[in-house]
Amino acid sequence: MTERRRSHGSRQRGSRRAARAVIYVEVLLTIIPVLLFFFGLLQLAWLQAARLIVQHAAQRAARSAVVVLEDDPRRFAGSPQGNVVYHAAAGEAAEAAAGHEPSLRQLVDLLGVELPMAELQSIATSGAGPRLAAIQRAAYLPLAALAPAPETLQRSFGLDAGALAGAGNLARFVVGALLYNRAAAVVTLRKPDGSVAHCVGPMDDVTVRVTYLYTCTMPLASALMCSTLEELSGLELLDAATQSQYRSAGERGLSGARGSEQELRADLQRAGEARGGLSSDLQYAAAPELLLPFLSSRAHFRLLSAEATLPNQGAHYYERAPCPDYEGALAEQRRAP
Repeated sequence: MTERRRSHGSRQRGSRRAARAVIYVEVLLTIIPVLLFFFGLLQLAWLQAARLIVQHAAQRAARSAVVVLEDDPRRFAGSPQGNVVYHAAAGEAAEAAAGHEPSLRQLVDLLGVELPMAELQSIATSGAGPRLAAIQRAAYLPLAALAPAPETLQRSFGLDAGALAGAGNLARFVVGALLYNRAAAVVTLRKPDGSVAHCVGPMDDVTVRVTYLYTCTMPLASALMCSTLEELSGLELLDAATQSQYRSAGERGLSGARGSEQELRADLQRAGEARGGLSSDLQYAAAPELLLPFLSSRAHFRLLSAEATLPNQGAHYYERAPCPDYEGALAEQRRAP
């Protein structure tokens, strides 16, 4: 009798364990789709909010452009009216950067965030011409709210451990505006046919396109809804040795990224001609090499783009030099031996 009871009790315990195991398996099978659906909804909501911010940034940049392009050349280091320079010479870029460096330092001091200002100044001296730099800053401010988390920025750029400690969203805003946006936010002026404009006539419409590389952060959903930087940028088309070189440079943070600027622009141009997409726009970014620290990470990104068009503020009552034939000069340069 005792053995029967023990046998019956063991069978009951075994059946209860089997029932619990079945329940665990059912929970695992059902919770993954539920979590994926939930995270997917959150990621879609954040993407929609990011699209609105990118559209707002394009509108801000267009409003800035219609004023800046026709302003007095003396305010922009002698740059001709309507002139759009995406990669300025060292002297012109340094003069443009020196104009807004004190305001950046005041902003950093006001927010109480410790950042490598010498490195930031070095980065700021290698960007666009003075007129385009002013238009870029108009777009950078709202886009700074979309920058990755401060911990991600600190780890990727190799900043000191205490540089962003306790700063929270203020650090996200400052580092996003000063560093991340210079690579992830591409501000270009466009012609009616969609090609990149290097000069805008006094009576032409001003069209500004903002292309932004938004970081997807939701678990599970980001891998399905977004892509890696290597896939988006077209760098996967390069040979393995070049890809390894860029990854190695990105692992060194800001110092490694700065040494790859010229070579990266040339590779992005080749990738853009072969594929188009983000690589076609990244070559016009202020500092595309600052994306290299994100190349070897597991981060996923979504490409967002918006345009805004306004009539230029030019007039017939003052003389202005016509726009040069940039395409003709470029074609002549390519034909030259």
